[in-house]
Amino acid sequence: MGQPVLTAILAFAIAAFLTAAVAIGTPANAYIVRAIKLTAIGVFIAVATVAITQACLRINFTASMPIGLYLLMPLPSSGVKRGMLVAACAPARAARVGRRRGYLAAGPCPEHTELLLKYVEAVTGDEVEITPGGGFVNGWRLPSSRSARRDRAGRRLVSWPTGAYRLAAGQVWLYAPNDRSWDSRYWGPALQRNIAAEAIPLFVLRGAVP
Repeated sequence: MGQPVLTAILAFAIAAFLTAAVAIGTPANAYIVRAIKLTAIGVFIAVATVAITQACLRINFTASMPIGLYLLMPLPSSGVKRGMLVAACAPARAARVGRRRGYLAAGPCPEHTELLLKYVEAVTGDEVEITPGGGFVNGWRLPSSRSARRDRAGRRLVSWPTGAYRLAAGQVWLYAPNDRSWDSRYWGPALQRNIAAEAIPLFVLRGAVP
């Protein structure tokens, strides 16, 4: 489900709440007044949908990151840092697989896929080690980083080859603390230029520790 659909759903949810408030507060015989108010709510839906999109907000309903609302901000002048939560495009080959299998919705990335919310767990010069039991960065184990053999539809998944890797200039390791996250455990290193923004949680329903 793409972000335009999600923003519309959020706007309709807000409008539904307002509609209920109008229905409660309006006498049953005041049809004209009610019609005017409901028309105003319809206008509000359209304005809210556009406002959410233009405000660079990201709604996440996936299981790999906390469900909720995130603000997308320009990357700081100091650059991408380890531990930063970002919105990034998957590498081209991974994006094509993700789109074909339905992991990724349509979006603004070069392969016409959506931005993904991931943590930057390793940057240039860091050592990433892939083992059958999960991933390590500079000797520290990443929780819930073991690759799955098959996706939820039973299709085979190919993880990044086991071994130790030193990230080259411009490379980052993207990760989410979830056993089902579609991230660098399958793609390998991503390019820093694929990162579109820093993601700031505004309202989330549950926490996640990078």
